[in-house]
Amino acid sequence: MSLIKKMMQMGFSKRQACPMFLSNFYKKEQLTGIKVEIQKEILDNQYAVDVQLGTGGRRADGSSFETEEYTVPEYNNYGTITEEDMFKVQYGETEYDADAKVARVANLINKHQTIISGWQRYSEEKQAADGLFNGKIVLANGKNIKFNKKASHNITPTAWNAANSDPLEAIAGGCQIAFDDGKIGVSTFNLILESKGLAALLSNEKFLKNCNKNQGVNRTNLEMPVEKTPGAKFHGQFSVDGYIINVWSYNAKYKIPKGYGFDGEGIEVGFVKSGTGLLLPENPNFKKYYGAVNDANAPSELGGSKLNLQQVEQLPYAYDKLNGGSAVTLAGVKSRPLYVPVDIDSFVTFSGLVSA
Repeated sequence: MSLIKKMMQMGFSKRQACPMFLSNFYKKEQLTGIKVEIQKEILDNQYAVDVQLGTGGRRADGSSFETEEYTVPEYNNYGTITEEDMFKVQYGETEYDADAKVARVANLINKHQTIISGWQRYSEEKQAADGLFNGKIVLANGKNIKFNKKASHNITPTAWNAANSDPLEAIAGGCQIAFDDGKIGVSTFNLILESKGLAALLSNEKFLKNCNKNQGVNRTNLEMPVEKTPGAKFHGQFSVDGYIINVWSYNAKYKIPKGYGFDGEGIEVGFVKSGTGLLLPENPNFKKYYGAVNDANAPSELGGSKLNLQQVEQLPYAYDKLNGGSAVTLAGVKSRPLYVPVDIDSFVTFSGLVSA
């Protein structure tokens, strides 16, 4: 392995950073190709009927199967390093050192790849959020990857900062919907809010009454927030109708890219938007699939050697491109992530939690 490649990989591995709180609720699956077929078994909760002695058994037909196939979208972004870039003083340098060409190229490649890697990680977190809140992922070509989220799992209660509103009723109702439809076997949920929704909850009169310890019953344990992952803070727990609720705030944002026709391009938007919330069970059945990525840096001695699929989350690449008598280096990153909330019936989302 050449010196330049070693330097590029070391820098790339050590500098990735992005808020990935919602992504952490998805379990990783590495694919050998670019498609995934998900089979869902749907079980009912009927009870068994007894039989009379000597009459044999009863044929059971208590489950059904649904199959969904998804093609994993590809992200492939790159930056261009020109001859002119080689003569510019780079960040952290005081003057150009002609003997440091290898390090200079490596630093430029690493700079492009680090930025692009962060963009693609933001795309992963956005997939995780969009699948949960919208029940679909919208791609650049207008195609939607839909997960068939039920309308009943989008709840709009009376705003929690309005008079006589009851967040506990809305949260307990959400838990019950997820419990009944999702057939889940846990009673602990994560409630994830942005700052305005959290403030409305913590100042709500009925919520505060539920926190009252004067009667010797402690149903709430909220303390100073603790940051568990970039942008996400844990505030404690409370209980309602036999359910235990972990309270989180998450205020990380992403910027909508310009030039692609997206609504609101150029503005920053929260992964959990203002006045919305997410209620999902502990250890949900969500998957993040990584499709195989073609290695553009594969050796070119044999025909077809550049068709070399790699099983990775992200694949950094760099190669030279000739244009007349000049040359440029393209440095980029490829990835194929797809975030699928497999058990789409196991959680609910809230909107309209804060009135103007």
